[in-house]
Amino acid sequence: MNINRWKTSIDAMSRTDRFTVEFFGARESNIRSRGLRCTAVSTPGKTMVTSKGKYGGATPENSFLDNIQYETEVTCSFMLDSTYEDKQIMELWQSSMYDEMYNLQYPETYKGSVKITQLGVDNYPIYEVELHDAFPTNVTGVSFTSESTGIQTFDVTFSFRTWSSSFENSPTGLLGGLFNKKMKKIRSKIDKKIEDKLWG
Repeated sequence: MNINRWKTSIDAMSRTDRFTVEFFGARESNIRSRGLRCTAVSTPGKTMVTSKGKYGGATPENSFLDNIQYETEVTCSFMLDSTYEDKQIMELWQSSMYDEMYNLQYPETYKGSVKITQLGVDNYPIYEVELHDAFPTNVTGVSFTSESTGIQTFDVTFSFRTWSSSFENSPTGLLGGLFNKKMKKIRSKIDKKIEDKLWG
């Protein structure tokens, strides 16, 4: 293996601290957040549930697919600034799930989506997971202590129905790689213009 190519591949490894998270409430709610102060999150996974069986006699055991188990919760950790903006947004989202008489609202009025994006070392997206029909089921409280001057944090757990993923940097040949790189730059410019319109 060419050592320079190996070094290049090491430099191109994805990094744990290069990510973005975006939160979208139901369409009518106008709840939006870029999650700029989100410090930790994990993407969901899925498990193929199997059982073992034999074709008969002394044949070896074989595994068969029985079911698919999807993870349906994701927890995000946030730092709090002096405006408590992120906590306000999440509590507002939860408040939209019931009215002043504590009557529960229809799911379509509060279910939204969450987008978790892994960025490359060039800050272009390389992997994205979207949580569908997502909403915050748990917003933790805030702890205080006179023994520390650390930054305040809180966690939000989102439940969702299902999730989908997309890979923006799949391996290709030389021409395909150059094409994908060019298209990523174009999409990045378009996304920035959309974000500027959306977020202000």
